[in-house]
Amino acid sequence: MKKGTWVFIAIVVLIVLVLGWFGFIPGLSTLLGANKPIDLGVKYTQEDFNKAHAQSAVTYEQIAGDPAASASLSFAGSHEVNNSWTSAEMTALLNDRPWKNWPVKNVQLRINPDNTVEMSGVYNEKKLEGYAAAIGTPQVVIDKLYIMPAEAAFYAKGTAALSNNQVSKLDFTSVKLNRMPIPTGILLSLNNAIADQAYAADAVTDELSKYSGKKQAVVNFINEKLVWISGFYAKNAQFNNGKLEFDGSLPDKELSAR
Repeated sequence: MKKGTWVFIAIVVLIVLVLGWFGFIPGLSTLLGANKPIDLGVKYTQEDFNKAHAQSAVTYEQIAGDPAASASLSFAGSHEVNNSWTSAEMTALLNDRPWKNWPVKNVQLRINPDNTVEMSGVYNEKKLEGYAAAIGTPQVVIDKLYIMPAEAAFYAKGTAALSNNQVSKLDFTSVKLNRMPIPTGILLSLNNAIADQAYAADAVTDELSKYSGKKQAVVNFINEKLVWISGFYAKNAQFNNGKLEFDGSLPDKELSAR
């Protein structure tokens, strides 16, 4: 075999390994361990879930039939809540959601002593599409999700807080998809694309640099979604002393397709 052929084969193998490591080849990604979420050391028990659920006092009910993704989640009623949840309790809630379009699993959420938060888990791209449709993400953006791996591990670290049902703090310090770090500037640019809806999906890649650093558009998008959740109002929500502290109101019911 000629030397040039060996070089070609080596390049192909390298590309395959890199794609597998980043999660674009499911079987190989599993073999390499690239699609395993980072272990944050947060364990939870049924008692953690029971306590967390009781403190939120939100009941889960099923929507009859098989509605479209955009109609697969709704809320009813409202009640006052002034409570706090530990890392284990939040992790329990994030892993036990009956909605068929809940896009994450094997989630761990850790609240650090400096009040930063880390979250890891595995997302499902098809469920992510349904989730995006349910919360009102523009279809042109949903259509672009196909470029992501069908299922991949994710990791994020940052800080966040709400005041008077508005974002008062939002910062990302680290984001990873499988083993691939994502620059936070690009992450904010992508959210701007969703928030501003200013261009067609085919132009997303070309336009990203124009939106870099415009975090306010991300904040505006989140604020719109906070209002969209019927019965939800955060007078104050912050991570403090190893807990999520919340003062405000939550829906009485979350109704979802199963």
